Amino acid sequence: MKKPSSLIWMALFFIVILPTPVGKFIFDLAGGIFLFLALLPIILGGVGWLSWKIIKAKAKTCEACGSSFFNNQAICPICGEKVTSAEQSFDNIPASSATIDIKPEEIK
Repeated sequence: MKKPSSLIWMALFFIVILPTPVGKFIFDLAGGIFLFLALLPIILGGVGWLSWKIIKAKAKTCEACGSSFFNNQAICPICGEKVTSAEQSFDNIPASSATIDIKPEEIK
């Protein structure tokens, strides 16, 4: 196996060290790759946390036995107790009874 000539090594050295457009591009590329690799765990952690919050919000919890499940059944699959959720409890309430009327008064 032949060693690369010293002329190639000197050319690479001067391209990287001297402020040429190619040298600047190599430094910018290396900096971008380093920044991406440094921020990748933070980005993946944030995506995982958001995914967990979305999944947790869609899960129902039985008040009787405490089990969590994802289906839209009205009966708990573990204990058979009727499950009520926030979505079900507000379905039949008219908007006029759910709103609060505020009357302004002057304070003297």
